[in-house]
Amino acid sequence: MRHTRCAALLCAAMLLVCTGCSEKAQIDYTEEELPYGATMRSSSSFAVPMTYDRRFLDEEQVGAVANFFGAIQNCDAALYQSSTFDYYVSYQMKDAYGVETPEALIQAIHDNIAERYSDDFTFKMILINELSQDRAAGTLSQGLEFMRQLSGDDRFADTVEAAYDLALEWDVTYDGGAQYAVNEDQHILLLRVDGKYYCVM
Repeated sequence: MRHTRCAALLCAAMLLVCTGCSEKAQIDYTEEELPYGATMRSSSSFAVPMTYDRRFLDEEQVGAVANFFGAIQNCDAALYQSSTFDYYVSYQMKDAYGVETPEALIQAIHDNIAERYSDDFTFKMILINELSQDRAAGTLSQGLEFMRQLSGDDRFADTVEAAYDLALEWDVTYDGGAQYAVNEDQHILLLRVDGKYYCVM
């Protein structure tokens, strides 16, 4: 969440600069000129509560991310399968978790997170603190190459109509709501193929 706080501090600094300007040299800033994180919105209308910058992400995109995490929280295999690629599910079942069914897979993913907290963990908020659309470097470049290999399609990147590397923080409660924890510096890929958004983590 530190990046979002930095954006907020930058906005405050801009306001101070504008306040100190004379009438002859006043500086105005529009929303479009402010960095990601300057106009964050929180909403509980998704599968899990979400916080995001409304100028950079719309409800369809945020809803796809929320469904992905809602599926993990609630062990909903059908929702999970609709939130990511079929061949990614197959890879996770065979190579990552060594299970035979989507139901066993989502339980294993849930249990992996539950080991840090408890089985009744709840995502109180998923914060999208940063995003990148740079396909040539970093996590997004590596993720697209990994998905190309999994899909078996050498032109996979060309089929991706939009691609985002989202830096997340998730806040959880557990032990019947008595405990609270923050997990920072998580990443998820949000990819649109054939008009639909899919998540990969």
